[in-house]
Amino acid sequence: MTAFVLDRRAFVASAAGLALGGCFESSCYESNPQQKKFVADLAALAKPAMASNNPLAVEDAAKRSLALAGSVGTFADWCGTLKAIDGKADNVAVTIEIGPQVTLYAFNDWALATAGALANLLDTRSREAAPPGLSDQAVTALKTFRLGQHVQLSGRMGAIAGSGLFDLSRLLGKSDTDNRLFLQSPRFVARIESLSASNKK
Repeated sequence: MTAFVLDRRAFVASAAGLALGGCFESSCYESNPQQKKFVADLAALAKPAMASNNPLAVEDAAKRSLALAGSVGTFADWCGTLKAIDGKADNVAVTIEIGPQVTLYAFNDWALATAGALANLLDTRSREAAPPGLSDQAVTALKTFRLGQHVQLSGRMGAIAGSGLFDLSRLLGKSDTDNRLFLQSPRFVARIESLSASNKK
């Protein structure tokens, strides 16, 4: 009888453990150490600045967030959620969420990138045509995905159109409100070399 009670308790404990494990299963973006650290570092900059209610602290945190993105450089096997695909194959723009409210944009045409919802995000001194921010492989892969799907991506943070590090300071709003919005939902530009379907949740 005692053995039965112990076995029953063990079963209940293991079932509870499985249930809790399912509830706290790691998110897609936490599967890659570099990506997880980047997202955590962004949060570590934003939370105290937002809580301080100090415009100078908010501005400083926004600038440091941009510098942090610039320091990432090349990334590989990051996991993200495909949020939007705009345009056509020759001028596509893609939006991929790589953390809680943290987004990457990549685009193959400046005119498309600076239109509509992206107009306030992307502002550049030059309107010259730029080489693509998505490789041919990435564009081909996009044709096989659905919105909301998890994808694996590799590329370079801030690198657009093969021109090296994008001027991330141009993405930063000038007002306190813009800085706060940026810290609440950071948005960055990236060159995406490869995309593939991900089985991570």
